[in-house]
Amino acid sequence: MPIRNGEVRRERAREHARRDILLAAADVFARRGYAAATLAELAEAAGFAAPSLYRYFSSKEEIFRSIVDLVVREMDATFEVPVDPARPLAARLEALLRSQTRVVESFRSAFEVINGSPADLAGVYPELGAPRAGLDYYEGRLAAWLRRHAAKDELREPIEIVARAFAGLAFAFRSCPGDPRPPDPDLARRVVDLAFHGFAAPAPRRRGATP
Repeated sequence: MPIRNGEVRRERAREHARRDILLAAADVFARRGYAAATLAELAEAAGFAAPSLYRYFSSKEEIFRSIVDLVVREMDATFEVPVDPARPLAARLEALLRSQTRVVESFRSAFEVINGSPADLAGVYPELGAPRAGLDYYEGRLAAWLRRHAAKDELREPIEIVARAFAGLAFAFRSCPGDPRPPDPDLARRVVDLAFHGFAAPAPRRRGATP
């Protein structure tokens, strides 16, 4: 048993170290770009000597791909969070978006790498470097979530159409690399409100009109 416990601790320490390296590398890639960043810079940012980095990753390309994998896993996890079916659909969607906003804020540099380096992404991770790849990924996950958590009488359009429209709204408000504006803390509510109520203000009631 002590041997097994020791193996578990070592593996956890290794995964913790790998995660720290990825987060530090994401900062470097976001600042320097994939092509310009060197393994020495990645190692220094993570607090390692360059040769030590090979204990965790075989190449700069593996680090880059692992950053993307980490972001995808974290985002996938938001679609698996338990949902309270008693809450209105708008509240369920807002909770989903809030959890995803927290992921984006926690991994901001990694998202900047993905959103701001399309050529690098296409060269290293072709599956996600294609046009619309990120939007298609999100739209597909959202459609699957709606099939599990939205009743038929809660939607007036097919799930695929709802997922496409909602994903488009969510992506329209995402931050772009270099955007100086601070994150909008009310973003989730704003996107859901637009999805459910549109852009137009309610028509003013004419004086004397029957309520």
